[in-house]
Amino acid sequence: MKQEKSQLLEGFIIIMVVISWLIGAWAYAYAPDIVPIHWNLEGKPDNFASKDIGLFLLPLINTGLYFFLLMIPKIDPNSEQVQQSMRSFQWIRFGTHALLASIMGWTTISIVDSMALKPDLIFAIIALFLAFLGRVMAHVKQNYFVGVRTPWTLSNEKVWEDTHRMTSPLWFYSGIGMALLMSIVSMMGLGPEIQLALFLVWIGIIVIIPIVYSYIRFREEKKSIQ
Repeated sequence: MKQEKSQLLEGFIIIMVVISWLIGAWAYAYAPDIVPIHWNLEGKPDNFASKDIGLFLLPLINTGLYFFLLMIPKIDPNSEQVQQSMRSFQWIRFGTHALLASIMGWTTISIVDSMALKPDLIFAIIALFLAFLGRVMAHVKQNYFVGVRTPWTLSNEKVWEDTHRMTSPLWFYSGIGMALLMSIVSMMGLGPEIQLALFLVWIGIIVIIPIVYSYIRFREEKKSIQ
């Protein structure tokens, strides 16, 4: 059954995009002519550009992504399936734009106040974002742009549904746990190298498990048909 798009939620999505532009416009009067656009693992700037680029590149990306994601239900070969999970897809779009707006605010404060960024904070933000994706992906129907897209989930709708039903709590609870772990590691005074290692190991686990699971479920489905 086709889901109707929520105009209220669409409004919040647009607000997230507008906020990123407002942050850049506010900071423009306070930022120096040359601003950092990249930070190393210690949170110190290691690459710079003019403030026109540094303050407005991310809002521009956020805007371009808005129009691209808006087109997905129309260009996806499984557009009917996407229409059936339109509300979940809207929530994914909201989370994506909110993430970019958060990063925009985080980096802009660092630029204006000339302060180092804390790596554990960005790790925690991304972990919470992936937890959010896990919460909403359970009801996303089979498509070519969003979700756990493996050869086995894309070739079998039942495998797609089972894989996302398994992946949803995995990402949600482990994402919250990873965000808390980053806070604990930071309070313990452990270096950014350890934080990065923990974060990458976690990412590897939550990516590999759904891939392996989808393959196993596909083999099970194939055997049941034979």
